[in-house]
Amino acid sequence: MKYKNYKFILFFLSIGYLIDFYDLTLFAVVRIPVLKSLGVPEEDFMRVGSYMFNAQALGLVLGGILSGIWSDKFGRLSAVRIGILIYSVAIITNAYVTDITLFTIMRFLAGIGLAGEFAASITLLSEILPAEKRGFASGFVYSFGIIGGMLAAYIGSALHWQIMFLIGGIAGIIILLARISFADSILFKNVKAQANISRGNLKNLILNKNSFLKVITLTLSIIPFWFMAFFINFSPEVAKSVGMKEPVNQSISLAFYFVGAFSGSYLFPYIAKLTASRKFAVLSALILMLCAISLFGLGNTLNAKSFYCILLLIGLASGYSGLFMVFAVESFGTNQRSTAASLISSMARCSLVGINSFVPWLAFLFSDMWIASIVAAGLFFIFGVLSLYFIKETSNKSMDFYEGLNENIPKKSLN
Repeated sequence: MKYKNYKFILFFLSIGYLIDFYDLTLFAVVRIPVLKSLGVPEEDFMRVGSYMFNAQALGLVLGGILSGIWSDKFGRLSAVRIGILIYSVAIITNAYVTDITLFTIMRFLAGIGLAGEFAASITLLSEILPAEKRGFASGFVYSFGIIGGMLAAYIGSALHWQIMFLIGGIAGIIILLARISFADSILFKNVKAQANISRGNLKNLILNKNSFLKVITLTLSIIPFWFMAFFINFSPEVAKSVGMKEPVNQSISLAFYFVGAFSGSYLFPYIAKLTASRKFAVLSALILMLCAISLFGLGNTLNAKSFYCILLLIGLASGYSGLFMVFAVESFGTNQRSTAASLISSMARCSLVGINSFVPWLAFLFSDMWIASIVAAGLFFIFGVLSLYFIKETSNKSMDFYEGLNENIPKKSLN
């Protein structure tokens, strides 16, 4: 079925993800001013910052799972609305908290609210758009998220961090009101009307061998995205660790990264369309990631400009995230689609907790950040490539099927 107002829906879903990504980026931008305001000693910045990043990541994991289940049981849009309300309240509260523990709890709650926005939005768009438009629609939504990150990076050096948190929270409330009139897809309404079809059942998703293998392989393919995020979140520390003598600015690092990611959000859907393969586009991103991170081996010959250019390339490689989410939602039936996509996204985000410890541990083990980075990049590249080998191509795949029954039988045949 064609949706005449899909452009209107696409625009407002994109604005919503802009605000979502703004807040996800916000703490990375204002991390140092926040920690100073909370009275954290400079030598503890990385430790306490990692603790807060991890709390947000754990919130994203829990929120993603809950949001996905809710989305399949009660509707994609209701899950998004609840999430927006939670994260808006949490980040507004963040602006007034003066205690490290309470601030971290608010980051955890914000993560819960932010978790389901992207997966639910891409699920809805994939169900209302024809196959040839899904990839670029996902790129469009993701590019708006990048713009949100750019805004956070740009105004981070101009406004007080408390004002930035208030802006994000108030904007979330406004977009929540703007989405009240949106309706779920016909595909979801049809499956909801069939009481005999289990929806949003995490147990069935995990116990079904075929579904579980898809979850694992797709998760391994998106973990490299979060690995790349490590180099952005801790760019000043990374620059110092690889032997650079010139300091780098966190906000400028984020800006270069986002310029690259914005370009990548359209590049990889184009590659997928040109080659008729989602898998080839993701593989291209993984190869670019490996090449970009290897450039840190230039060490003390790097200056700030060349370091920022490396981050731009890493951002370009990160641009496959939007296309990948379409890949994920196309791989699962309507009754489990959002649950699976959110679970994949959540597990991959959870990997950031391990990555924040794994890369510094490798750096300590090898006494060299570049060796640690290239070893880690090589491992994630291998895992990503191997998982792609087992994933089925989904270009031009119909979205009208159910998970756990017969994936090749459309809804009409089951009546």
